[in-house]
Amino acid sequence: MQSTASAPESSNDMHLASDETDEELSSDEVAIIFSFLQPNDIMRARVCTTWRDAAKKTLVPPVDPFDLPVEIHDARSYNAIRVMSTALPNLEQLMISKLGSGHVYSDGDDPEEWDIDHINYIIHDINIISSFRKLRRLYLYKVEMHGRNLGLFEFPLLRVLSIRYCHNLKFDLDMLLGLPLLEDLYCSDNEQFTGNISSLSPLKNTLEKVCIQKCRNISGN
Repeated sequence: MQSTASAPESSNDMHLASDETDEELSSDEVAIIFSFLQPNDIMRARVCTTWRDAAKKTLVPPVDPFDLPVEIHDARSYNAIRVMSTALPNLEQLMISKLGSGHVYSDGDDPEEWDIDHINYIIHDINIISSFRKLRRLYLYKVEMHGRNLGLFEFPLLRVLSIRYCHNLKFDLDMLLGLPLLEDLYCSDNEQFTGNISSLSPLKNTLEKVCIQKCRNISGN
């Protein structure tokens, strides 16, 4: 009696079958699936052209800032975000904090002079975050950057902005007008934060919460 069992598939055959299955989904459909994953999982899943294109289209929704946030907190995480800025540009939430010993962010305009201990520090370009045009939440905490950087305040979809303990970052309330949909503003312990509260009047139709503490150069009420 002849056996009717078919020969096992070769590894090449299985790869071809897998490729054919992947091609049944468009990049738009894969992007919908990706939107349910954590950003790091999406980055690892970019195994073919279709899935890489899907990642570029994926909206990565905000999460609780204390629940696995996408965060720059050292040189390694900075490099990961730099890759994400082109591979996963539709990130909707980002937390930026101190880079760690020996590393600083690039200066903005009109910076204060660094002390002698910072001369040999490695500089990381903060402007990479300007690629995330869909940002809805941005948290800055103890960011070591001197001067004024307008790029931090030009996100048309931003809803939540928190800036805390950024002593050398120069910014004023007028710069917030580059955030036309801003709803929640939290600022505390920022020595170079200036302006009058009345400057926020153009945002009165969107602003819901404003909390400014220990920013001695802010006036008005």
